[in-house]
Amino acid sequence: MASSHSFLVRSSEVTDFNISAAITWAHAVNNRSYLESCLASEDLKMIEADIVLGTLTTSQNSTVIPIMGHPPANTSDLSLEHFLSMVKEHNSNSFYAKGVKLDFKTIEVFEASLSILQSKWSEIDFPVWINADIVPGPVNATTIPVDPTRFFEGCALFDDAVLSIGWTTNFGGSIKKGTYTKGHIQSMLNVIEENKPTQKITFPVRAGIAAESLGNMQLLLQSVANSSLTIWSSEGDPVNVEHLKTLIMTIGLGSVYIDVPKDLFDQLGLYFGSSKTSPRLPPLPYILGLMIICFINLAVI
Repeated sequence: MASSHSFLVRSSEVTDFNISAAITWAHAVNNRSYLESCLASEDLKMIEADIVLGTLTTSQNSTVIPIMGHPPANTSDLSLEHFLSMVKEHNSNSFYAKGVKLDFKTIEVFEASLSILQSKWSEIDFPVWINADIVPGPVNATTIPVDPTRFFEGCALFDDAVLSIGWTTNFGGSIKKGTYTKGHIQSMLNVIEENKPTQKITFPVRAGIAAESLGNMQLLLQSVANSSLTIWSSEGDPVNVEHLKTLIMTIGLGSVYIDVPKDLFDQLGLYFGSSKTSPRLPPLPYILGLMIICFINLAVI
């Protein structure tokens, strides 16, 4: 498999504190029609999808397998195996290749997916992020984390994946304030030290909470070499925009992925011009055609 991280341009064009984000995202791509539309988009670069155990609506077979879906869903028209095959087929025939972020909701579905990932891995030449919430987090989150030891054991099979490891969260609605405490950071550092992963690591942090946790976010990145933040947010989350912008600019645009809803992204004012997407080069055949025309003109002259 090709290097997952090299595909992703973490540093972005910066002019007067404006950014033309290199990475654009689609979320919860958990059915076939949505995946097809995302693959057809020239702007999207990363596709995030959730994996649960369930059954396919397109089959009479009632066998429980890894499917694309977000709890509490347990049916889908798209299996993990077919999802990976569709992305691979698209990338083999397109100038606009996509990477994927696979969000495993339980340790059971992650371990059930390992044989599928192994069978596909040799032919996967696009970025794969393996995501799970492995540590309890703010604000007094009650969601059961994915078992970190078993998660890292499975991830050891995929040296060139990017590990996206985060905290469970309880935020939004009536809960409008929270922070990632030093205790949360230390818990994450402890499981990393205990398991010693060798892959690149990004920490997915919830925007409204991370915005109030600048010092501890700095401590986290200083403690894990070559790591980054992936700032995410649910629609409607309370976020102090100025605090979030300060976090992003203090950490540095080269160490932050910005994966938030468009309205929040626009409020940050980090884009260059009016587009969130970075400028794209024309397809290679077009460039070669122009070169040939230039050579012909020079020969005539």
